[in-house]
Amino acid sequence: MKRWLVGIAISLFSLGVMAQQVELVFWHQEARPHRVQRYEELCARFNAEHPNIKVIPVMKTWTNIYQEASAAIMAGKGPDFILSVGDFITYIQHLGLVQPVDDIIDEMSQEYTIFPSYLQQLCFGGHCWAVPVYGMDFVLWYRKDIFEKAGLDPNRPPRTWSELIATCEKLKQSGVVEYPIAVPGAIHLATDQLIYTLMVVAGAEHLFGEDPNEIIFNNPNTVKAYTFYKQLFTYSPPGSETWRWDEPRTALFTGKVAMVMEKGHYIKGWVDNTNLPLDYLGCGFIPIPDEGGQPGTIFYANGLTLLTADPVKREAFKTFVKWLYQPQIMSWLLHMDPGFFLPPTQDVLYSDAFWSDPIIRQKVAAVMIELESLKYGRLPGFTRAEVNPNVGAISAANLLAWTAQLITVKGLSPEEAVAMGAQEMMKAIR
Repeated sequence: MKRWLVGIAISLFSLGVMAQQVELVFWHQEARPHRVQRYEELCARFNAEHPNIKVIPVMKTWTNIYQEASAAIMAGKGPDFILSVGDFITYIQHLGLVQPVDDIIDEMSQEYTIFPSYLQQLCFGGHCWAVPVYGMDFVLWYRKDIFEKAGLDPNRPPRTWSELIATCEKLKQSGVVEYPIAVPGAIHLATDQLIYTLMVVAGAEHLFGEDPNEIIFNNPNTVKAYTFYKQLFTYSPPGSETWRWDEPRTALFTGKVAMVMEKGHYIKGWVDNTNLPLDYLGCGFIPIPDEGGQPGTIFYANGLTLLTADPVKREAFKTFVKWLYQPQIMSWLLHMDPGFFLPPTQDVLYSDAFWSDPIIRQKVAAVMIELESLKYGRLPGFTRAEVNPNVGAISAANLLAWTAQLITVKGLSPEEAVAMGAQEMMKAIR
């Protein structure tokens, strides 16, 4: 009888805990105002439908998140869950709070078809460490109107490196633009992403050997990628060594340049920041080397990573994810930046809800190029059968961009810069 009464007491206590409102602090790194607003609306909408759970969105930035999240977690002030990508997960995993979500992925997979390319970046070391929410990759954006004025075919963007250089020369000689292409050059994630995209198409996607402690960055294909970056940099406006995400975008929108390689946020950016027809914004695949090149791009699978072992909060997180995965809800989230955020499931991709957005309907061809490019997408440290846990340290230090500045600022040759970059990578992973 006593044991039975104790069991009843525990059950009643558990019910009481579950009846109380559970708060989940959620950090995301989508800092542009319209994305901040959509995340606030998303959480408010969920909270209204689930009065026992309160998700509190907190905006951070990708520029500072590696250091800020680590410091907060170590101080016991981190969030309950966070927007993440694969290399970021490897960077914070040693802190001991990243929770496996295999059971949640398994349950979601019973109802939805999650694209394998997302799970390949978020599931490693025997577990899944994040629930996929969207993807993004690099393509070539160009001004069709400027191409036409320069005597170029507005419906045929350059497909190879030699064609890209020839296009830059034709644009420059035409006088329509003084600077044909915008290239970021700051020690920043924007430069990392462009450099790695060039490395992928040049066949230099592997930073590491089969041994996770072996850096193979210093190789002819990497040198080829940096040599081409140096060539492109000569066609970019003065001051590009300080450029991050916004400056190339502004240069394209204002007609200062005619081409940029970047992610899909250019679509909504164009609508919000120009009065020009959206048809003027062209899209193409990333140009590849004429010899030894391969289709490719950088691809990020973004997911939600749980950072608390509290079983009540875990259940609340699971409830949030299950609600979010409904195609209508997920599509509504992705539409915060139409054409930028790519669906994580076949169910969303094939839904009327996703394709109903008026901006996406105007840029179907561009979205299809992004989706096709995703098939060839790569992420540093995630290119072999086993994910390399050391890659987070390299990403956090922006060493790809640091190497680029050895060329554009210090005046080193690509061969010298790549050799020094490899040395810095060895220091970073020790």
